[in-house]
Amino acid sequence: MTDKLSELRQTINQLDDDILALVRRRMVLAGDVIRAKNGDAAYRPGREAEVIARLIAAAPDLPAQLVMNVWRQLMTASTALQTSQMTIAVHQQAMAVAGWHFGGFFTSISCADVDATRRAMRDGADLALLPQGCEADLAAWLLQEEGLYVIARTPPHGSDGMAPVWMIGRHPADPVAAESTLVAQQADDGAVLDILPGRREPGDDDAPGRRRVIGIIASTDGTD
Repeated sequence: MTDKLSELRQTINQLDDDILALVRRRMVLAGDVIRAKNGDAAYRPGREAEVIARLIAAAPDLPAQLVMNVWRQLMTASTALQTSQMTIAVHQQAMAVAGWHFGGFFTSISCADVDATRRAMRDGADLALLPQGCEADLAAWLLQEEGLYVIARTPPHGSDGMAPVWMIGRHPADPVAAESTLVAQQADDGAVLDILPGRREPGDDDAPGRRRVIGIIASTDGTD
C-alpha cells in the first residue's frame, strides 16, 4: 500500500468518525424536539419533503438520490424515537418504496390489492401506501372515508429505481410553503383524482360522496 493511499484511507476514516458524531448529535437533538413537544408524536411528511428539497438544492454536485437515501434514513430513525409502534398497510406493488422510506423501523402489512389495504386501515393500521396508477381507486376510497387523507407522495423527488406511491394517513399533512391539493371527484364513469397547484381548503363546494379535498401535500417535482 502506498503512503498516499494509506493517507487517503485515514482521511476517509476520520470523515466517517466525524459523520457518525454528527448523526449522534442529530439524534440527541431529535430527542430534545420530542421533549419540547411534550411527547406529542407526530409524523411530519411535509417538513421532511421540505428539508430534503433544501438539501438537494444545496448540493447540486451530488446525486439527488444519494441525498434522499441518507436523510430518509435519518428522518425515519428520528420518527422511531417518538414511536416504534407504527403499522403501515402496504399494497404489494409499493413494498420496495415502503422498505426504502421507513427503513424497516416499523411494522409493514403486505396487502394484495387496494381492498386489502383498505381493510388493513380499517383494522387499525396507522398509514397506507398505494402505488401510482391506483388514483381512481384512491379517489373512490377517500370519497367514502372522510377520516383519511393523502399526506405525501414518496419518493418526494422521483427515483429511477422506484415508482412513486401515495401515502394515506389519519390526519392531514403538516402545512409547508409549496403545496398541491388533491381533489377526489365522482364522475359519470367513476372516481377521478385531480391535482391542483397551491392550497385549496375544503369548502362549501365539497359534496359528500361526490367531491372532496382528500389531501394537501408538499409540492415536489412530478406532483403538480
